[in-house]
Amino acid sequence: MSGLVRRWILVVTVLAVAIGGTFAAVALRSSGGREPSAGPAGDCALGYQPVEQALAEVRAEMRNERAAARADSEEAREEAEREEAEREGEAAREGESGEDAELVREAVAELPMLAGTDPDEWDSLCVRSKRPESLQELSAMFGARAISRLAPYGTYAQGAALHAVAQRQSMRAGSVPGSAGKARLYGQGPLVVDDPRYPEVNGLGLSDNSGRIDSYAWDPKAKRLFAAVGNGGIFRSDDLAQHWKSANGNLPTTVTGAVAWSRARRGTLLALTGEPTFGSSAYTGLGAYWSRDLGRHWKRAKGLPAGALGFALAVDPAKPKRVYAATQLGLYGSRDGGRSYRNLRLPTGKACKGVSNTNKHPVCALRSVVTDVVVAPKGGTGTTTKAGTVVATVGWRGGQRKNIDGSIQAKRNGVYRSTTGKRNSFKKLAAPGFADQDAIGRVELGNAVGPQQDHDYLYALVQDANLLNNGGVTGIDVPEGAKPPVGSTVLNGLYVSPDFGATWTRMASGSELAGDPTTGSALVGTGTATGYQPGVQGWYNLWVQPDPTRQTTDGVPTRMAFGLEEIWSNDAANTGAPLDGTSPTHFRVVGKYFGGSSCLLLSTGLPTCPGDREPTDNNQTTHPDQQDGIWIPDASVAGGVQLVVGNDGGSYRYRFEDDDDSELDNSHWGTGDQTGLSTLMPYYAAMAKDGTVWAGLQDNGNLKIDGKTRKQYETYGGDGFFAAVDPDDSKTAYEEYTNGAISVTTDGGTSWKSIDPGLTASKFSNPFTMDPLDSKHLITAGREVVETLVGSSTDSGQTAAADADASTTTWRTVYNLGTRAHPGDADAASTTTDPDNSMSAVAVRGAAAYVGFCGYCDTLNKLSTKRTLFKRGLATNVGGAAKPQKGTDKGWHLVKAKGLPNRYITSVAIDPKHRKHVYVTLGGYTRRWLPPGAVGDANKQIGRGHLFVSRNGGKSFRNVSGNLPDSPATWVAIRGKQLLVATDVGAFASGSKALTQKRPRFAPLGGLPTAPVTSIALKPGNPNRAVLAMFGRGVWTYDFKKRIPVPVDPGPPATPTIGTAYQSWDFESGDQGWTTSGAPTWTEGTPGHGTDKAENASGNSWSITGPTGYVDNMDASLVSPAVQVPGGKTVAEWWLHLDTEGGFDPVDVEWSTDGTTWKPLGSYSGQSADLPGWTRYAVPFTAPAGNVQLRFHFTSDSLCSNLGGPLCSNVSGWEGVRVDDVRVGSPG
Repeated sequence: MSGLVRRWILVVTVLAVAIGGTFAAVALRSSGGREPSAGPAGDCALGYQPVEQALAEVRAEMRNERAAARADSEEAREEAEREEAEREGEAAREGESGEDAELVREAVAELPMLAGTDPDEWDSLCVRSKRPESLQELSAMFGARAISRLAPYGTYAQGAALHAVAQRQSMRAGSVPGSAGKARLYGQGPLVVDDPRYPEVNGLGLSDNSGRIDSYAWDPKAKRLFAAVGNGGIFRSDDLAQHWKSANGNLPTTVTGAVAWSRARRGTLLALTGEPTFGSSAYTGLGAYWSRDLGRHWKRAKGLPAGALGFALAVDPAKPKRVYAATQLGLYGSRDGGRSYRNLRLPTGKACKGVSNTNKHPVCALRSVVTDVVVAPKGGTGTTTKAGTVVATVGWRGGQRKNIDGSIQAKRNGVYRSTTGKRNSFKKLAAPGFADQDAIGRVELGNAVGPQQDHDYLYALVQDANLLNNGGVTGIDVPEGAKPPVGSTVLNGLYVSPDFGATWTRMASGSELAGDPTTGSALVGTGTATGYQPGVQGWYNLWVQPDPTRQTTDGVPTRMAFGLEEIWSNDAANTGAPLDGTSPTHFRVVGKYFGGSSCLLLSTGLPTCPGDREPTDNNQTTHPDQQDGIWIPDASVAGGVQLVVGNDGGSYRYRFEDDDDSELDNSHWGTGDQTGLSTLMPYYAAMAKDGTVWAGLQDNGNLKIDGKTRKQYETYGGDGFFAAVDPDDSKTAYEEYTNGAISVTTDGGTSWKSIDPGLTASKFSNPFTMDPLDSKHLITAGREVVETLVGSSTDSGQTAAADADASTTTWRTVYNLGTRAHPGDADAASTTTDPDNSMSAVAVRGAAAYVGFCGYCDTLNKLSTKRTLFKRGLATNVGGAAKPQKGTDKGWHLVKAKGLPNRYITSVAIDPKHRKHVYVTLGGYTRRWLPPGAVGDANKQIGRGHLFVSRNGGKSFRNVSGNLPDSPATWVAIRGKQLLVATDVGAFASGSKALTQKRPRFAPLGGLPTAPVTSIALKPGNPNRAVLAMFGRGVWTYDFKKRIPVPVDPGPPATPTIGTAYQSWDFESGDQGWTTSGAPTWTEGTPGHGTDKAENASGNSWSITGPTGYVDNMDASLVSPAVQVPGGKTVAEWWLHLDTEGGFDPVDVEWSTDGTTWKPLGSYSGQSADLPGWTRYAVPFTAPAGNVQLRFHFTSDSLCSNLGGPLCSNVSGWEGVRVDDVRVGSPG
């Protein structure tokens, strides 16, 4: 693939006028590589995706919205029905069906670049594959992780996580027989995003990625940089981000939100745990920690409670023993260098002042959410603020939004200040000029700290609670069915204070940034019309910092940077204009959302395409979604300062050393500074026999780890979740996008085909799995349970199992889980109190399958106060009225699962030797604190334990949790007679006889990071190696010291052979009855196939070759005469000499009984495996008795055929295709 020339061709440009601007949707092309493809690839340029792929997500959201509407109040349903009737009437008048019209409306709302285009042409259009994520999407992602851990309740049990960690720490690795082994990080290096073999993501302007970085800290004396990686823990760099090393030591969790460095006690490293993402992420913190040896050893600080999100740490520069921690549960202060903390009791309301136990005081849950804190340093120019003065911001994103019970979420968001930082000394400032009280949401601060600066200057980025609340967001996350925010930015503005928070001036509003086409934002243009705007994720990613080395003679900072989705700075910072709000300041983007010459989509009517403000930037940029930035004085570079930023793709340092003018721009960010940051966030990892790993990653798409080099590549964009790979062919793999939208590749990730089953009530992260005995057999579910038996030949959609036959290529609907009150009833309609059941876990082995599900799974995000009980269930085709059979409805039924607690089923494993023996894991903490705010859930059946077994096909279960920590369990796998269990606090292995023990004992798998483990599986063909997905630390392997027998690997199935030939054709004596169609079409002539793979120069074959034979826009068929077959299993065999444009010009081989309806045998493009020789193909199929015909159907697209050209991936073109020596017969 090296040296492959990619082509970018503008095929279609559709101009459309939209409110607020004129823009274009485009269809772009890029070719695939040499590797053969199982079917036509997409027709989009690098970094783009077909509209049809994007519509899969829109359709899934529509299905979920309909389900939510059915579960809404009667009044709301009636209103929705009236609106729908009006829309259907309008659609009827325009000649459209109501469903088609709804899809168009929803698609334009989700993909505003389609506004004004003709829906009939959408199949030829492409859109950016990377787009800003909406509040609903981000919240759904957090909720997907939270629901399994919270259900059946809506909040966490305070102290439960800390207790589970203590349990784990009391256990010794390898202490039970058979559990000892060695752990290794499997994926090596950063996530490579710009490999030309993977056009789905190559072209976004990104090169090297890692996991999200939330916070930085700097040790100026030793010149060390520290980073808090969202779920990866604390990392350290001694060379300004060029290389990183873990500083996690014995830190009991890698879920860190902030890091700080204190000079106290000759240097102390501080960590605040808990994610600062503002979602109901399943991973809250364990409190604060400190280390005296750069992170090799950590100790937990006293006084700061566990169970909170962690937002910021601030150290008093003059008195480094004074430390302040901004948390979800309030502002905490330390006077001993971070060894102990006290709640500083911000006056957020009489009932909630100093309250940290929100379980006892649920009304206070969101009233003391402190999102940032800063401390005034001493010295400076003209400074009047007392050194050590502390400013903290209370900034719950929903502000004064009312809860469903009428209580106000956060009455007193705003700015708080104390001159001493002591307890009870803080006052809420009136802060004239600041955002209106009801508009204050999340707030991030940045203060002037340079020695020549006026330290009175303080800056704030403010998210607007009103803009967010207009969408109907009521709780920690977005309920299903909630409206999106009005408008597409939730940014209130950027503010400056000249008196450390007392008074303020707004320097720029969110609407000003969003409406200015000269900012260079890739989100300006189309986004300002109806789509995404700067600040659309302002509740999730914000930071602001003035440059400490630039100021006026009066000490006013003259340069700043701030982060939204993109990185911004003030224009012409070298002019020395003060950033004090006294005169207008123009801001521009210096780290854009997309690289290259394209915007969110092409835009006309602007001075220039805002996505290409820097034409010399080598098409590179930073990863979007900015979380933190730090200016570091450095006299060794021009300008005397460095800037390092952290975002959802890791760490990026600006290359001032390569920048002649020392001003920020899009051109000098490099390829990313990720070396040593093994911090990816996989949900599930699957390994093939050759060592290739496929996994889904949060915000970084689909991961492929090369089995030989162990390099890591992103092959598919967006959010990735579950994955599967053919154990014998690692080029054939499956990935899942949101809501169960599955795609398949057969060429190792170069091209992908959507095989979306179109599920009802699918989850944002929706499990699917591959049969370990049959790689073409996959199963998934929403409300419907669906299977496919044809692997990569699967097509999107569903067919009822009763209507399926051997020719069915869609998913087969084998069972319907019904509704909560009517489980298993396919005809039951979901309602307010009877929602659809939805799959939570699935397992398959051969014909046997089990599906865990729940009704009202999401107790967290209820829009209603009605008492609706979480309810789990289990369905299977084992032990039913009929023997189970793959792809049929035989045997499917519900089981009582007596003894299994009413909690979320997170995984299922079938005993390979006994299909009625099944293990399940459960989420949810079971310590007996009943969390308040349980949204009316009266469940009394939560039970104890996280691992259960049934030996009668799920009829009854027994707790076999043994000594496992009381932590949510996410996965179970069976290794011989041993159990492997993944949990939020680590991975565990039982003794080697656990399958026969009533109370097995477990030990931790040693050597692994302390990150949550989301899956654990065995390498196919090697039960002595486990593959683990570590959320925040990438993919790891664990090799067991005590070996168990490796099963004899039969290898991949042998290519079928023909026993008795019913008919054969060598084409040496003419056409032999074959017919052709199309113009140009197949021609008969030399050369032909010789012996084995060799060519016979004087032999004959059918071919499409040459400059007049293999051309653009072909549709040519070659059809055999009828062959009489006895019926039953049949084999078709042929030899191909294939050299076509991979992914675009395929040969489809098909069979038919009537010459009219054709069924697939295979689809081939690119180069055959034995080129320049011939390759034999043989495919079995089942035919009825009677006549059978074969067809070779060749199609080419509108670009790049035999002649090639400078814009094609092969400038010299391709030869074409030849077919010879065709036979039909019985299996050998």
